[in-house]
Amino acid sequence: MKKFYFFLVIAMMAMATSASAQFVQSGANNQSKNDNQRGNFFSQMSTDNYSRIYVGYNPTKIKWEDNQSELEKLFPLKHGVSLGYIYGANVVDSLPLYLEFGGNFQYSFGKEEIEDDYESIKYKLNMYSLNVPVNLAFRFGFNDNKVEITPYLGLNFRVNLAGNMKTEYEIEDDYYGESYSESIEVKLFDDSYEEMSDSAFKRFQVGFNVGVNFAFSGFNIGVGYTTDFNEISYDGKLGVTTISVGFAF
Repeated sequence: MKKFYFFLVIAMMAMATSASAQFVQSGANNQSKNDNQRGNFFSQMSTDNYSRIYVGYNPTKIKWEDNQSELEKLFPLKHGVSLGYIYGANVVDSLPLYLEFGGNFQYSFGKEEIEDDYESIKYKLNMYSLNVPVNLAFRFGFNDNKVEITPYLGLNFRVNLAGNMKTEYEIEDDYYGESYSESIEVKLFDDSYEEMSDSAFKRFQVGFNVGVNFAFSGFNIGVGYTTDFNEISYDGKLGVTTISVGFAF
């Protein structure tokens, strides 16, 4: 599913680029030979700074180098929700080119249950993170800038604030007609636990951002993807898709 979102982002960015090229050609046909085509095209677009607030849904997955099927059950980080703010600062007066930066708070979670005839094991994972994206964006404006398409790429800095994993065991003993249950909870970032000594999560990660936002008279929808450069655990890297709605002003 994340591959689908990633290719969707690339396709939308390509469409935006194609649309801009068509508008450049159209503008050139209506101007004298001495006009600068790029200046005429981009002069129709706003270069004002902007802000954006949003809420997002974040499909999440840890990509393990080895034993993917086993480890994604043990660390079932699958979903997330986020609340964020972005500010776009124009960097060239004559172009709608922006440096975007801001922050978002993200809650990630997931659960997995493994059952057979004799036992049931449930894994539950929760994590709280603060993300600081820094992107380079290009804002295409159409219809007097009432419609805007803003593809972006850049870096994401994530600080994992807190997290825990809870494991619940239920074992049935048919021979004696008895059952046994136990619940174990550990902190994801505490390597003092014997269970987490080799797989404690990292506090800080840096990743690559790519995505696109669409604004319609201030209402904004967006899709993006972040993949981390460094590991969150001993051989796993985090990948996060963001599907967001919000307001640009």
